[in-house]
Amino acid sequence: MGKTIIFNALPASRPVRKKGWFVLLLTLSILAGCQVNTQTSDAPWDAEAKPEPEVISPIVKEEPAPPEPDTPEAKPQQNLWQKVADAQTISVPTHSEVAYFLGLHRNNGLFPINAPAAAEPWLYDIITELEARDMPLELALLPLIESGYHPGIKGLGGAGLWQLSAQTGRNHHLRVNQSYDGRLDPTPATRAALDYLLYLYEMFDNDWLSAVAAYNMGEGKLKTAIERNRRKGKAEDFLALGLSRNQAPTLYKWLAALAVLRDPQTQSASFPPIANTPVMAREAVPNGVALSNIAQAVGMSARELSRLNPAFRDGIVPFSGKYQINLPKPQLAALNAALVNLTPSTPGKGGSYQVKSGDTLSGIAKRHGLSLDKLLSLNGLHMKSIIKPGQQLRLE
Repeated sequence: MGKTIIFNALPASRPVRKKGWFVLLLTLSILAGCQVNTQTSDAPWDAEAKPEPEVISPIVKEEPAPPEPDTPEAKPQQNLWQKVADAQTISVPTHSEVAYFLGLHRNNGLFPINAPAAAEPWLYDIITELEARDMPLELALLPLIESGYHPGIKGLGGAGLWQLSAQTGRNHHLRVNQSYDGRLDPTPATRAALDYLLYLYEMFDNDWLSAVAAYNMGEGKLKTAIERNRRKGKAEDFLALGLSRNQAPTLYKWLAALAVLRDPQTQSASFPPIANTPVMAREAVPNGVALSNIAQAVGMSARELSRLNPAFRDGIVPFSGKYQINLPKPQLAALNAALVNLTPSTPGKGGSYQVKSGDTLSGIAKRHGLSLDKLLSLNGLHMKSIIKPGQQLRLE
């Protein structure tokens, strides 16, 4: 009789552990699964390669992007004064003359209290022009010192927002004559002033302080001061010249005004916010039309339209040349609708004319479409007659 061999026999007295059988069955199942996977894989088998865990892509809910920071690139400044204050192109030096004018400001003596508010019609366009030329936005504060932002102001030798002299204006393509003074028209005057400042900047070794000083005191005087330092072997930048507030008042006042603007406390007290949006429009108008007729057509007072257009000396668009007027944007549509009905004044019509300083009989006649003989006849004058400012002349 052959032998019966029993493998892994358990004593009859010991119970079978169900847990062990479960582990054995689980192990066999896993090995079987590995065998199937090995047989169906296209990749070569690598004994040392570790199996990669199954990657389950989670469902990700997209969150809204965080808001962009309020930088000048992401969001334009809503207050034009703050935009100028943030430019930081011009440094305000610690200087005794600047400190003097800051002291004047504390006593309301640096610039007229209402001057910053008067900038509203013009500030947006001034800043836009500076940006187009890549010039410091701080230069937009110069008219605050020169004219208080009033375009019709005339000073000693200068006129308009930028107080340009007649010759400087003509040198930079402004029309200045008996009928029209381009220095008093803010848009062309701004272009001429910035042309001149850029010319001075390049003349004085790309130094804006010297350019502004020369704009005020004259390029010849500044050259003399620089030459004096050069002979002494001293520095030639503006602050090294030792010029006083009497020699370059505009420069020091401008720097003081810039310091006031950059200080949040003094800015809020002295510079009422001006929205970063255009408020003025310009439109071509027919020759010979009276501003009072335009004002009536667009629903404005003649006084207000004249205040915005002081360049037209007689209140009439000259009879020759091309001209534009300034008016608030809301009135632009009304002007365009009325242009077809705006007719030039009849030459010589208009009642009377008050003589201004610098007037001549021939110039008055030409501006009003009259012959000189007709003007003389209407007023009982002759070729050698002398006229005086304030004198009334008949025009019809």
